[in-house]
Parts: sequence; C-alpha cells; structure tokens
Amino acid sequence: MDIKLANLFAKIIEPPRNRIPAEQQRFSNLDLKKLIVPLIVEQILVMFVGMADTMMVSHAGEAAISGVSLVDMVNGVCFNVFSALATGGTIVVSQYLGSQDAKTVKRSASQLIMLSGLLSLILFALMMAGNRPLLRLLFGQIEADVMDAALTYLVISLFSYPFMAVYSGCTALFRAMGNSKLTMKVSLGMNVVNVIGNAIGVFWFQAGVIGVAVASLVARMIACTVMFAMLLNQNQAVSIRIREVFSWDRALIHKILYVAIPSAVQNAFFQICRVALTSIIATFGTTQIAANGVALSVDNINIIINSGVSLAIPTVIGRCVGANDYDQAEYYGKKMLLIAQFSSLVLNIGVFLSLPFVLKLYALSDEARWYAGVLIAIHCMWTILLGTSSGPLPTVIRSAGDVQYTMVWSVIGLVIGRVFCSWLFAIVFGWGIIGMWIAMGTHWIFNSVSSYVRFRNGKWKEKKVI
Repeated sequence: MDIKLANLFAKIIEPPRNRIPAEQQRFSNLDLKKLIVPLIVEQILVMFVGMADTMMVSHAGEAAISGVSLVDMVNGVCFNVFSALATGGTIVVSQYLGSQDAKTVKRSASQLIMLSGLLSLILFALMMAGNRPLLRLLFGQIEADVMDAALTYLVISLFSYPFMAVYSGCTALFRAMGNSKLTMKVSLGMNVVNVIGNAIGVFWFQAGVIGVAVASLVARMIACTVMFAMLLNQNQAVSIRIREVFSWDRALIHKILYVAIPSAVQNAFFQICRVALTSIIATFGTTQIAANGVALSVDNINIIINSGVSLAIPTVIGRCVGANDYDQAEYYGKKMLLIAQFSSLVLNIGVFLSLPFVLKLYALSDEARWYAGVLIAIHCMWTILLGTSSGPLPTVIRSAGDVQYTMVWSVIGLVIGRVFCSWLFAIVFGWGIIGMWIAMGTHWIFNSVSSYVRFRNGKWKEKKVI
C-alpha cells in the first residue's frame, strides 16, 4: 500500500513537460525527499517550541511576556537580515557546487561566515548603544515595568546575535550540500536546550526575563559552536578554513551581497509593513484582536510545506544554474512547485476540516471564535490558490540570481496589496479584520502574477550570479 501511494505521489509531482531521463537527473526523488522532509520537520519543530516558549514566559508575568514579545519583533527583523545573508551565501555556494569549482566553494563558504559575524557585530554595537531610544521610537511610551523587561531581554539577546548570525550561515551551507538532516538534528538540540533552560530560569530560579534570555543565549552558543566545528571538516563538499574566514575577498563578497541585499530589503520592508498593520488591528477591539492572534498561531501550520520547500529550492536550482543546465533548473523548479502545491493542498484541507475541534482548544467568546474560523478559512483558501506561486516560485527565480526583480514586485505588492488594500477593505469598506486578511491575498496576487510571467518568459535564466 505504501509503495502504491509513493508511486502515485511520484506521478503527481512529475512535470508533464520537459521530462529528464532518470539517469541524467541531478536529483532523484529520494534526494529531494532527503532534502525537503527534514526542512519541513524543522519548521514544525520551531513552531511548536515557539508555542511552548510563549507559554512558559507567560508564567513570569504580564510585563515579562509583553517585553519579550516586543523585543522579539526587533529580533525578528535582525534574524531575517541574517537569514537573507545566509540565503545569498546558499545560492552562491550552490552555483559554484554546480560548476564543480571546489576551491571557490570553500572560499565562498568562509566569506559567508565572515560576513555573518561582521554584520552581527555591527548590529550589536549600534543597538547596544541606542537600545532605550530604539524601543521608545518603535513602541512609544510603554509602561515602566514593560520597558524594564524589554530592555533586559534586548541587552541579553544582543549578545546572542553573533552566534545566531553564524549559525544561520552554517545551516545554509549544510543545506547547500544537501545535508538538511544534520541541520534538523542541531535545531532540535538547540530548541530542546532552549525549552529546558526556560523552564529552569522561570520555574526554578524565578529569574523571569533574565532566565528566558540567558536560556536562548546558551542554546544559540551551543548550536553555533557545533555547526561551526562541523564545517571545519575538509572532507565535505562544503567546508571552511579559519584563515579564509578572517580574509576579505571583494569579488566573492560582492556576489553574496548581490543576492543578500535585495532579500534583506524585502524582508525588512515586510516587517515594517507588519508593524504598520498591527497599529490598524489595535483599533478593532478585543474580540477581533484575539481572533487575529489565534488565527496567526494556527496559520503557521498552513505554510509549513511552502516554507520547507522554499528553503530547499536554492540548493537544487543553484546547482543546476551553476552547471549552466537551465533545462534541469526549469524542470526541478516545476517539480518542486508541484510538490509544494499538492502537499499544501492536502495540509490546508486538513486544517480547514479540523477547525471545529481546533478552535475549541482556545478560551474565546463565540464571536471571537467565529472571527478566528473565518480568518483561518480565508488563509487556507489563499494558501491553496496562491501560496505556492507567491512563495516557492519567486524563490526559484531568486535562486538563479534574478533577485532585483522579485524584490521590486514584492515591495510593490506589500505597499498596494498588503498596506493600501488593508486600509481600503478594513477601514473604508468597514470589513475590519476580515478585510485585512482578504487584502493579504491581493499581495500574494502581485507576487504570483509577476513571478509566473518572469518564469514563463525565461528572463530569469539570464541572471546567473557566478
């Protein structure tokens, strides 16, 4: 039975055109499975650990959880920048792997780690010098106990920035060589240490915000050290050399930043829009705010498949482009999109059908529960219709080196689709929080249409990085 299901799935995800003979394929179905499945498991792990984290922090008091949640927004922006830099490194290293330039692969990997550490130290210095003004600028005149908790958490979090940045770079390099199983195991270890540390800090030492922050710092230090040490193994396809980590190769740095900067701008702009939309949501009243929070927590499940596939795409497309094999780049682009679309369809139908049970787990009023159900249903619909073409498809184009095009259209989609349409639907039309979730789809339409046009006309094939 399992074999029949596996064969059926293989037929569903096989692109109907541009078939590549099995003996010529750079990645077998088993290779793709080994790459994608651990990444999806890792996303699930991060989601559930985040929920456990929030539950434990809540026992430290309302001021603590408020301060932590505010600083996590700041940390999220910085971690997205680290992730964008890591993505740039993944694409460059993957393309050099495809071109079989082993020497430059190692040098590129070392330069990525150097850039990650340098960027984190710059952010550390700037934010350490202006931590209180930064929090005042972002969150206004928050209550004194919340500000104290936020400052404490931010200062300790800043010491973890170098470790988190280097860890992101290291995981990206292991993904580039197709070893996502290792990154999943290390992520599991890091998150287990984090949860245990939180429990000890909050419940045993009664250290509140300090206990939570120190637990995260220790977990990130351990994970970073383990990943860095493993990359020193010169027998791997991708490895680093200490002397090259402390060197400066202007040409390679330019290639990494060529991909990383547009991705960082795109991610940062998304976070800015998110903060702006939060200010609108705050005017809708407790019922709709609560429903929005519940819907966001559930909807993290909806996008797990697309997120995992998006992390795998740079490795696959990068290697094909590096080898100048654009037929296989297009083939695998279509194949991975089909994997994401089919799997996401099944997942979101499952989420939608389980709504009556899931919503009973939350202590909500009948009105808030109704709103939450509507919002989750809207998100399921958008994810099924546009989630794959709005997320993984732009990643295919970006992985070939066509980064500026995807950045421009993403920003346009955010301004018109997410921000303007949210204001139009929610405020002008009076649809409230439901209007904002409908507007989410208009943003995805911009991403989907622009990416589809670019993929079909083939101009993304002219943007090789190396």
